[in-house]
Amino acid sequence: MKGSGGCVIEKKQYTAAIYTLGCKVNFYESEAIAAALVSRGVRLREFDEICDIYVVNTCTVTADSDRKALRVVRRAIHKNPNAFIAVTGCLAQTRPELIAKIEGVTLIAGNENKTVVAERILAAASSGCREQSVSILPFSHTLCDVSVDTFHRTRAYIKIEDGCGARCSYCIIPTARGPVRSKPRAAVLREVRTLVNGGCREIVLTGIEISSYQFDLLALLSELDRVDGLERIRLGSLDPFFIRKDVADALRSVEKLCPHFHISLQSGSSKILAAMRRRYNRQTAMEQILYLKSLFPDCNLFADVITGFPGETEEDFLETVRFLEAVRFLHVHIFPYSQRAGTAAAQLEGQIPKAVKKQRAAQLAAIQASIKASLLSEFVSSGKKANVLFETWKDGLLKGHSENFIEFVCPADQNLRGKTGTVIPLSTDGETVTGYLSSSSSPSSV
Repeated sequence: MKGSGGCVIEKKQYTAAIYTLGCKVNFYESEAIAAALVSRGVRLREFDEICDIYVVNTCTVTADSDRKALRVVRRAIHKNPNAFIAVTGCLAQTRPELIAKIEGVTLIAGNENKTVVAERILAAASSGCREQSVSILPFSHTLCDVSVDTFHRTRAYIKIEDGCGARCSYCIIPTARGPVRSKPRAAVLREVRTLVNGGCREIVLTGIEISSYQFDLLALLSELDRVDGLERIRLGSLDPFFIRKDVADALRSVEKLCPHFHISLQSGSSKILAAMRRRYNRQTAMEQILYLKSLFPDCNLFADVITGFPGETEEDFLETVRFLEAVRFLHVHIFPYSQRAGTAAAQLEGQIPKAVKKQRAAQLAAIQASIKASLLSEFVSSGKKANVLFETWKDGLLKGHSENFIEFVCPADQNLRGKTGTVIPLSTDGETVTGYLSSSSSPSSV
């Protein structure tokens, strides 16, 4: 454009970086914020680079999550004190006053209509306005019409639901995310088809509680199963209460559904599950999880578990240990219980000392590591081939995941990122499996 004197005035191209903490829903929403910034001419960079704009998408599931979020915000300010800083997500939603104390934060925005963060922080940068703005909107009764049409990973997250109405006694997320709202099936299908047309082969349906999806999750899966070009479908975490026998049977009929499920178990003790206000007991969870696992050949399961919940005795903890040993999860996310203000569990008697919570978490992690190493060793010994979607290629090594979410490392002289290949397992270090492409003449040729 030209100024009044005839000189050419270049419009500044802003740079931005986004840091995401927490769940897959946050990662999906960060992708949407990134797309909104790019559509407005902003160039994205890595978070450790000096940028004009930083967006921090926060989590508040534990006290550690809060501390990490605040550290990341301060890190961005330290990186470029002149940058415009936007903080959004669950910590911004529940404790905006905590973030507001940090000098240098420009915008604090909650979870409702999150993508307006891009427009508002860019407007602040364009005007040079550094006055702090706080925008915590009330939750609507419908899900904001947000979608992504590009993806930067080999698998794309699709947010189909937000919010939770369960009110588990330990959980702050219903406060941070509001009531259950769902994306209509037609909108999900349009989004998936757009991504598949762009080269996406695998999707993960995600939400705060996808078991509460309001437009029939099983019908949605059936429709997605018929999308041409889509090869793999994965599900976000499932409540054991949801995976009844009829549901498990219906899931088995979805041909593109991967034999890998994430179960929000939380505990293996019926007493603790009742105190948590979960909708199942130990026996129900065990029966339904094992039945689901039995339907899918080579099925691998993930789980979430909390240690040190108020009132948890040593015997309660050992019940969880025995549960994990019986089911044999491939991976378990282990969280020492964290008191969250405003939750019922924070007021319960029998709060467990921090040292005991950490000790039990460490003990459970060691047991789980042994279970995982054993599962991977059994898989390697079986000699079964695996169909692997490759995600990275660096220093002559391809890395990716099989349909049942075993992580593979495979030597290769060409970049096959975003493609699938048949891999024969050779060895495991207890965390990943090393193999070779079956197109190679022999293991020694790679």
